[in-house]
Amino acid sequence: MTELERRYRWLLRAYPRAYRQYRADEMLETLLATAGERRLNLREAVALVVGGLRARTGVDRLGSRSALGYSALRLSALSLLVYGLTQRAGGPIGVLVTMLSEGPYNPGAWWFIVIPALLTIALFAAAWGSYRLAFAAAILTVAAQHLSANGWDLSFWFSSVYDLQDAMLPQFWPALLASLALLPLLRAPRTPVTKPWTWPVLGALAVVALAPSPINGWSDAPLMSLCAFAALAVITAPVDARMPIVASVLLLAPALAQATYLLCSKQAGWPLDISITAILILAAVMVITLAAGTIAGRRQARM
Repeated sequence: MTELERRYRWLLRAYPRAYRQYRADEMLETLLATAGERRLNLREAVALVVGGLRARTGVDRLGSRSALGYSALRLSALSLLVYGLTQRAGGPIGVLVTMLSEGPYNPGAWWFIVIPALLTIALFAAAWGSYRLAFAAAILTVAAQHLSANGWDLSFWFSSVYDLQDAMLPQFWPALLASLALLPLLRAPRTPVTKPWTWPVLGALAVVALAPSPINGWSDAPLMSLCAFAALAVITAPVDARMPIVASVLLLAPALAQATYLLCSKQAGWPLDISITAILILAAVMVITLAAGTIAGRRQARM
């Protein structure tokens, strides 16, 4: 085995095992035939690694822009539901910690359990490809959020002031945006769902690590994690175009909450406690991630 062949074999390990079993020999033969006497260059090595990572993410099997778009919507809906759980899990965790430390506790209202439960149902249903159930659970979550904020007085549905005050909360937007992402999937072609348990496990880990609670003492961890994910998504756009699209959709939740706060403050004449610069920076990050995803998506759909 020559040194060049050894390096090629090492780089081909970036591809999944099943992929290598069927195509590694063919790819190695082609690479050695085209290489000739020259050495392995950096551009060729990067191309092999990126191709292997694309195969691992499954984006190489999305042969059209519509399939790529549907897959990005599915990932966006799942990510929004996980993000919504991190926003809403603090209540149940806090009550559980109180009950374990101080004994029986009467919260007075049970919305703090109903809303996370509906989000969990939506997450499991979307992970298994049951988009109708996931959409219904997401819509019920939005209704439960309104009822928890305004009680059973249905007049708030026709009052823009109540709606704006409810929409000022970052916790309001993930379920609504997830339902909008799930809507086109109701009539999308059904595709086999692989590893459906991945998203519930990721959701549980995200809740434990990021949900503001007495356990970890976090306050703005979900927002900080979103910004970090957006930066990572732009970097990894050549590997998987769906990641920056998902990041830009996720960033809509805090952006819409901030915009609603500004609108409500303007209508009520309240003093602004937030800098316009922060909103502009958030909007710029969203535009950059969405542009990166769109450009990378066009290129990957042509491959």
